[in-house]
Amino acid sequence: MHPLRFIHISDTHLGPSTDFIQHNVNTYQAFSHFLKTVKKLPFKPAFIIHTGDVSADCFDEGYTLMAKAVENLGIPMYFVTGNHDRSEQIKKYLPMQNVEVLSGKLNLYHFSVADHHFMTIDGRGPDKIDPHGIISDEQMDLVKTELATGNDISFFIHYPALKLDSTWFDENMLLTNGEAFHQLLVAHKKQVRGVFFGHIHRSIQTYQDGILYASVGSTAIQFHLNPGQKMPMFESTGRGYFNIVSMDGHQVTIKQQSFANGQTLYKNKT
Repeated sequence: MHPLRFIHISDTHLGPSTDFIQHNVNTYQAFSHFLKTVKKLPFKPAFIIHTGDVSADCFDEGYTLMAKAVENLGIPMYFVTGNHDRSEQIKKYLPMQNVEVLSGKLNLYHFSVADHHFMTIDGRGPDKIDPHGIISDEQMDLVKTELATGNDISFFIHYPALKLDSTWFDENMLLTNGEAFHQLLVAHKKQVRGVFFGHIHRSIQTYQDGILYASVGSTAIQFHLNPGQKMPMFESTGRGYFNIVSMDGHQVTIKQQSFANGQTLYKNKT
């Protein structure tokens, strides 16, 4: 059996126009560079998963820009709700094909590719806890139902569940009930292929109690993630990032890839 290969991206932060700049980066241009890179890959991924923050700040135009940019890509795309998104906007502007929707309100669904099963989780909580996330009781029950099928499964969510050894992120960016989610997965660890997330604008892999957690850098803007760091700090790399994830019956392989995202064009702009 050939491995299943998909692309993991996150935190595109598209604004209300193609010339929107955030932290000295034209985020639309950065995403455009990503698309050009993907089209040149020597293989065709089964799909692209975007683990949230499609928009920089819930701009309707950010979603329409995304929809227009990928309409002729020829690769299925799936979207998770981030803390800068609203699920109703994703549902309105970025409808996903060949998925089973599990909630009328939340951006919660599952889908399968060949023998591989995937489920998204909508961790967007009330504004008062932002940038933390939370998994609702409804979704916890649906995760239990999904695991009860006995199928191997991977989960996509915006927020990290467990601590990342970086003070500000551990205090501000995690799921408020991440430990409960983790323990649910541990009880079914032979089925869980991985939990893939965004939000931290950095690629990191954590393996705890038999569960793999893997994030991805932003296509546009990167964070530092240092131990003892007590405030958010942005890194100017001039690069955007995506991960190539390969899965077969026995192994999950994650390869971080980078591309020039045009950031240096705006580095000295005031």
